[in-house]
Amino acid sequence: MDLFASAVGFVVGTFTGAAGQYMAAKYTDRRRSKEASSAQRRQWAEIENRFPAIIEEMKEDAKNPEFQNVREFFVKSSRTTVSRNEPCFEYHTDVHSDIGAAIRYLEELGYIDDITPGNCPMYRMREHFIDQLRHS
Repeated sequence: MDLFASAVGFVVGTFTGAAGQYMAAKYTDRRRSKEASSAQRRQWAEIENRFPAIIEEMKEDAKNPEFQNVREFFVKSSRTTVSRNEPCFEYHTDVHSDIGAAIRYLEELGYIDDITPGNCPMYRMREHFIDQLRHS
């Protein structure tokens, strides 16, 4: 066997191996992406099933063009008031009896963050949560 044939065989073999690895990684990434997307849809369906009234109210608020940039919300009784210069949402404990469980679940899943500055519980919605509310 001559040197040229050996070099060509080496190059072709290397290229074939690299192409095979690239294709395997590409299709594995696609599969993982589909699995993650499917898991996210199932998780969102679970949230909507557990807390339909709260999620529906949050959807209405997130889709309201006047509140497009609002991300913060308070959890309080409808009989109390909050003094704040910036607009924010309010969800009421006397309207939604399961709001405490909903807030803990959303926080655990990484949809909201507790940013309570004082006595009244305050939370910030993360962007992927806002996107989910607006597009579902």
